[in-house]
Formats: sequence, C-alpha cells, structure tokens
Amino acid sequence: MFHHEATMAWLQEHRDCDCDCDCKCLLRPPPRSLRPATTSSPVRRHPGLLLLLLSLLSWASLLGTTSAASLLPHVGRQDRARSAPTPQILEADPLVPGWDGPELVLDTREPPMPPAYYGHATETTSAPPAKRSIKTDPKANGDFEIPVPFDSALNNNFTTSCAQFFRAMLTSETVTDCHPFSLMLQTSNSLFKASRSFVRITQTLEATCAANSTQCKSGTNDLARQLLADDACKIDYDNNNPQVVQAYNGLIAYEPMYLASCLKDDDGDFCYANAVTNTTSEGIDAVPFYLPLGVNMPGGSRPTCNSCLQDEMAIFSSFAANSTQPISKTYSGAASTISMYCGTAFVNVTAAPLKGAASASTATFTPMLSLLIMVFFYIFQ
Repeated sequence: MFHHEATMAWLQEHRDCDCDCDCKCLLRPPPRSLRPATTSSPVRRHPGLLLLLLSLLSWASLLGTTSAASLLPHVGRQDRARSAPTPQILEADPLVPGWDGPELVLDTREPPMPPAYYGHATETTSAPPAKRSIKTDPKANGDFEIPVPFDSALNNNFTTSCAQFFRAMLTSETVTDCHPFSLMLQTSNSLFKASRSFVRITQTLEATCAANSTQCKSGTNDLARQLLADDACKIDYDNNNPQVVQAYNGLIAYEPMYLASCLKDDDGDFCYANAVTNTTSEGIDAVPFYLPLGVNMPGGSRPTCNSCLQDEMAIFSSFAANSTQPISKTYSGAASTISMYCGTAFVNVTAAPLKGAASASTATFTPMLSLLIMVFFYIFQ
C-alpha cells in the first residue's frame, strides 16, 4: 500500500515534460526505491533443487506401491480367515426316527472278476473237478501202465531195414526208461486214452518228467542219427513216410517237449494235463504242444492267454533259431497268431538267437577284410 501511494505521487510530480513542445512525454519508470518489493522462491533461485524433489517424490511413490502390493496377500488372507465360516457339526437328534422301510438286503457274494486285458498273462488255475476230464477213474493206482509210442499196428509201407530199426528202437532203454513225451504225442493210442482222465495223464507226465533228461536227450539224439542211416530208414525218410517223419521229429524234439510237458501252474498241476482235460477250451490249449514236432498251429486257434501258454512259448522261442529243430518252421507263425489276441508283449515273435552264434556283422566283415588284404598286396607287390 505504501509503495502504491509513493508511485502515484511521483507520477503527479513528473507529469510535465522536460521539453518545450506540446507533446505527451513518455513516462519513465519510477526509481528502484519506489518499485514494489518482489520476493523470489528458493526453487527459482535453485533449479537443481526442483529436480531433486521430483526424484524423491518418484522413488517414494514406487516404494509405496511395492509395499502395498506385498501387504495385500497377507491382508487378504487375514480377511478370509476372519470371514471364513466355522463349519457347524450337526449332532444326531435322538428324536428323529430311524429307517422304517423294508429290511435292507446285503449282497455278500464275491465281486465279479475284472475283465482280462490282452497282453497280460492271467493266472493259470486248475480246472474244477467237473471240467478237468471227460471221464476219470477214482480207483487209479500204481498199476497204471505208462503209454508207449507206436502201440498201434504199423503200416506195411516200410522197407525191411526200417521195420527192423523200429522194433529195436521201441524196445531200447531210451524209449522204455525215458518215456519220451515227444515220441508219444502223435503216435501213442494209449496216451490218447490217458488224456481223457486228469489222473491218468498226470501219472504219465510224472513218469516222463522223472527221467534223467540229460541221458535221455543223448539217447534220443543217437536214435535220430541211426534212423537216417542207409541201413535203417534213410529211404523211408527221404520218401516222407509219415510214421518215419513223426519218429524222427519226436526223437530230436525231446528236450523242448520235455521242458514244456513238465511245466506246472501255481497249484502244482501240469499245464498239459489242464489243457487237454479242460472241456471249456475244448482242447485248444493243448495245440501249442505240437509246435516242436513240426505241426503248424491252425490260424483260428486261440489258446487261453495264461501263464502256462506264455511259459511254453518262451521255451519254444529258445529252440526256434536252431534250424535242425522242427519248431524252427512252426514257431514264427504261431507266435504271430498268439500276439494278435494276447498282445505283442505276451510272446516273443522272433526266435531267440542261439548261444555262441556269430552275429551277422561279424560274418560279413570277415570276407570283406580278406578281400581288402588281397587287393592291398596285389597293388603293392
């Protein structure tokens, strides 16, 4: 207020011009002492201070946001913990009446068996007594005679030397003491009759498996070599005489047939006895036992996918790679058929390699190395 009045007095005092002409003189600014005092802020005097304040404000806002975000989950959990309703436990009301309907009937029967999945061997159990055999003999005792091979009349299509060999073979200790199941399966009429009884076929298998397999294998292999001699059945074998071929295959297949016929299930019963006397499968479970004798399994055959079948095929697989064994011609087709409905993991489709057999790469590398050595010496000689 004071500065304003002093300024107005100065203007009235200096209104006249210094010049003599009638002209309006320009007003000169009042002296500095009469100007109003202006105050300048520290921020205008120091611009760097403004930048420092802005930076501090920015950092403070960022730190505040982070702290709030870190606290939100804890706050939310506390709120939820406070707001979560306490479950109410209902107590039984003694005044409420119980079930007054008809009496409940509980099913105490055993649950049904789960479905069998292909690719997994089912447990092999013995057939119930009603299904084990068509006809059994409850009075069976130790007087039962073990079946023998070629017990029916032989045909007349033999050479004289071959007929003599057959008579000597059937009375040899190898046949009478070993009771070779491989030689009886296709040629014994008494074995066919014994297969109608679970007791009789079990007694037959017990006699077969009680023999010394090592000595019996040596004896049957020796008889097979004698059969192919010129003074025995060589001509008959070359002419594909059915009984001679069956005899030869039964002799050389003694070992795989011995191992397969002596297989037992978890209950201690012979797998072949269960297979041949089980009317449920109608004897189809016994079909794979003919593979070592050179008999192909029919395409429509579907033996039960159980542990017995899996063990049989595992035994046959170890002999299928031997070209001298008849099963080398029948195993592959049977394994492919079984794998289609039992699963690829159930059976080994390819035969197991022979022990000590050279690999294909080694067999082809040897002649190639010899050829390279010959070329080297030819060039540098």
